[in-house]
Amino acid sequence: MIHHLDPIVVNLQGCFTRERPPILTIDSGNTVICRTLDGGWGLDPFAALDEGDVTAKRIPLEQRHDPQHDDGHCLVGPIAVRGAEPGMVLEIAIQEVQPGPVGATWVGEVRDWLPRLGIEGYSFIPWRIDATQGVATSPWGHHIRLRPFLGIIGLAPAAPGIHSTMPPRTTGGNLDCKELVAGSTLYLPIEVPGALLSLGDGHAVQGDGEVGGTAIECGMERVALTIRVREDLQLSWPQANTPAGWLTFGLHADLTEAMLIALNGMLDMMMNRLNSDRAQALALASLTVDLRITQIVNGVVGVHALWTDRLSVTKRK
Repeated sequence: MIHHLDPIVVNLQGCFTRERPPILTIDSGNTVICRTLDGGWGLDPFAALDEGDVTAKRIPLEQRHDPQHDDGHCLVGPIAVRGAEPGMVLEIAIQEVQPGPVGATWVGEVRDWLPRLGIEGYSFIPWRIDATQGVATSPWGHHIRLRPFLGIIGLAPAAPGIHSTMPPRTTGGNLDCKELVAGSTLYLPIEVPGALLSLGDGHAVQGDGEVGGTAIECGMERVALTIRVREDLQLSWPQANTPAGWLTFGLHADLTEAMLIALNGMLDMMMNRLNSDRAQALALASLTVDLRITQIVNGVVGVHALWTDRLSVTKRK
């Protein structure tokens, strides 16, 4: 079955929580097709350029479903999946991600280290997006090839209460991983009954690290996800299978710890897929796995291990 959702207020939230009723309940194997606003709840970058108001939003805080708590990224959700239970895994096949016609790159949000890069104040670049041609263009003549993806795909955490959309966590969320393009499949550990999936924060293109704090932030005209409950998998951290290769994620305040989480996850995967011991897996990873900084701007650092060459093993007789 295919379900359609529009980004109207009742379908949007700006937090993660297990305590909010779902906007939609689907069966495993169903597809959800939706439009999304940008993470800033409908920022208009060209109006901001003309009028000087960089904070104007289509849906201001006081008009949101829960003004007290919906102050994070604008997300469609939560969506419940029948049969999803803690300890299982939610498989999210990303079939389509089509960006909207405008976007913006915002620089100057509070980052302690920005002055060390010579950055003071607040500025932005607005972009016209041509999804057909696959190009974004700035008013100053910059052109950049699109590679659209959703910055946030995540499930409600087990802990009660309201949780920020900013830091990614074991159940996904604000991963900001540029490899999660159409054709990718994301695997997230389920911590609450129904899984409670939310998605949004469209990015037309982004580099590893998201070093300025934002990508080309944009709404998405069309997102199509096919969602399945996997009882046969057990995960502690997000993983993905992408056109670039297999990914394992590590998230931590410390870069080294995030790296170790991602690399341990990759070694587990390689041991399973290659039927190798851990030392062999590490040796092979040293040849075929790239460690990349996913993002440095979300309160916890993200590292992903990318297995770029799917080795096969022929056993000696």
